Amino acid sequence: MKDVLSRADIAVVVDNFYAKALQDEQIGYLFEGLDLMNHLPVIHDFWENVLFRTGAYKGGMMYKHLMLNARKPLRLEHFQRWLELFTQTVDEHYAGPNAQTMKQFAYSVAGTIFNRVSQQNNLPLGVRDG
Repeated sequence: MKDVLSRADIAVVVDNFYAKALQDEQIGYLFEGLDLMNHLPVIHDFWENVLFRTGAYKGGMMYKHLMLNARKPLRLEHFQRWLELFTQTVDEHYAGPNAQTMKQFAYSVAGTIFNRVSQQNNLPLGVRDG
């Protein structure tokens, strides 16, 4: 099995992951109402920047997840399921240092976002994203 070596390889992981996630009983509903098809190239940019330092991704990840959390509260089990599906998808298609980096970075990103939305959930409603 080959490693993740290009943007096309990243698209294989991301697109297959979201195909699963959208259908998943635990987290699928979180994506309802989102324009995921237009957002996928941005996610490809994110991972391309992580793996190949392209500078393609221009940020905004945290804000998008905070807004999602305000509409549909994100819980620890959502992040756990996201990670389970993501790492499973990487492993189904690729093996090697870049594939490993994707999985490790996914854990880091999930932890960061979870910590932030957990803090947001503790704020009074009037203070959230005010």
